[in-house]
Amino acid sequence: MADFSGLALNSMIQMQNQDVNTNSKGPKIRKKSFDSPEGCNPKISPKLLKILKDNQEEFGKETSDQMDYNQIDIVSNYNEIKYSNKDINSLPEKLLLHIFSFLNHHEIIKCALVCKAWRNLSQNPKLWRALKLRPEYKDSINIRNIDHFVYLISHRFNTHLEYIELPIDFITSNFLHELANRCANLKHLTLDFSAAMQLQDFNDLNAFPCNLKMMTICLSEVIFLEGFMRRIYSFLSSLEILHLIGTLETSNDPDETYETINIGKIKSYTPNLKVINLYGITFIDDNHIESIASGCIHLECIALNFCSRYKGYSLKTLLDRCKKLRSLLLQNTAIESAAINQVEWEHTILEELDLGSTDVDEQALYKMLNESPNLRYLSVAYCDAFTDQVFLAMIRNKKVNKLEALDISNTVNLNSEEVFDFLKIYGNQLKGFMYTGNVKITEQFWISSIKHMKNIRIAVMGTPLGWFKKIATRIHVDQIIESFAVNCSNLERLEIQWDPETIRFNENSRKFIDHIRLKCSRLKSLVLSDGEYYEMVKSNFERAERFKIVRTTTAYHTSMVNLLKYYPQLLFN
Repeated sequence: MADFSGLALNSMIQMQNQDVNTNSKGPKIRKKSFDSPEGCNPKISPKLLKILKDNQEEFGKETSDQMDYNQIDIVSNYNEIKYSNKDINSLPEKLLLHIFSFLNHHEIIKCALVCKAWRNLSQNPKLWRALKLRPEYKDSINIRNIDHFVYLISHRFNTHLEYIELPIDFITSNFLHELANRCANLKHLTLDFSAAMQLQDFNDLNAFPCNLKMMTICLSEVIFLEGFMRRIYSFLSSLEILHLIGTLETSNDPDETYETINIGKIKSYTPNLKVINLYGITFIDDNHIESIASGCIHLECIALNFCSRYKGYSLKTLLDRCKKLRSLLLQNTAIESAAINQVEWEHTILEELDLGSTDVDEQALYKMLNESPNLRYLSVAYCDAFTDQVFLAMIRNKKVNKLEALDISNTVNLNSEEVFDFLKIYGNQLKGFMYTGNVKITEQFWISSIKHMKNIRIAVMGTPLGWFKKIATRIHVDQIIESFAVNCSNLERLEIQWDPETIRFNENSRKFIDHIRLKCSRLKSLVLSDGEYYEMVKSNFERAERFKIVRTTTAYHTSMVNLLKYYPQLLFN
């Protein structure tokens, strides 16, 4: 977390009135312009030049929405650099700016303290298009002097600012006025009320950003936001994505659950909504969803994960009115079988469905999955109603022909034989597959299955050891790792949940780890249970300078949600 105070803040606000001695034939910036002893003079390393050369073709493409300069100029300037022992400041400014764009704000602030040239570069508004000001979140910056930061908003960021996250201290009339008046291109706004103890007076709030495409409001359990919302309703007509984030706190007493925001009024002022995420809001029920359905006919995705009071009786109205709805996420809701049976699923265009940890019966699930014609993403984790009969009917009725992501973790009534037969036929079309919680599955199942999943990107397997799940045999992990290395070159994320007591390996395991590290070059995350094998794998990757790839199951959980079509729009933190 970076700190916008002291020298770092001053370097962003002021320009020192120091003349830079120039040479008529030399570069404008002298080598001794660094604020370090003896004018420390960093050189261009051969490794950096090799990266530039390897990515020469990529620079010619418009691959970054964040930079609006012509990257083709970078390629032409690259030929002037070549392999020589030059000062890094001799690189073209556009190339330096491109390099700086890969740094987070904490690192950019540190670079601003190196020298005057880097300070000027770090102040470029193109590097500050997205600001995260909530100190409890990763890569956020901590603002101590709000008045100085308001100055930066008006004089430094202004029209370049596109994304900002505000904690409760910044949600004031003055600050919102400044954003509305100075930041005409602001598209994404997060308002975090979750830590609020009381709401400020917004009677003088007369301006609000009016070109927003996405807005996130983190709710409080006890703060009613209607006084604030009344002042901004008229500015929300451009919204296409809305996140209302609850606290996941539940109470057994219905009288202690408060409707802290008026869903009915919001839908009246946001006719262009395409994505709605109501994550963990305990007061959401069928009346709220029916109200949304009546006003948001362009809706394409609705996420109701962890809305524990939602029973699903508004699904028929929702699907009848919102003809464009393609993604329906209902994880950990109280959806009932009778509500599912009311819907004519064959008339929908649903492509993505999440029923994880729901308590529907087999008949309702059979109807839902065998009538939905276009499913490409399906999650039924912890769903006891997903049985052999339901799965075989889907295969028989060709409802899995377009399936690309499947999560069947902890489906206790599904036999592994049926799963293996499915993978032999349809495994090559899968990009994500999660199958955990079956104690009878050994490495032989996975060795035989992985060769049929050549396009897999995300895989999760294994069963953590517990008092209710006893694994009788040891798992030879080396052959599983080797199978992925040989067959799955596109693998990006792999999680193996078996405990250290269950995994079997030896000193020769190192060569198999080498294979997956070398052959699965796109691997971003390898999650293992904490133990001796984890330490062996971690040290192997770190020796190859691939840090932060190997992680533990105690701190990380692999999901395939990034395979959702609307995953970029559903991100809110």
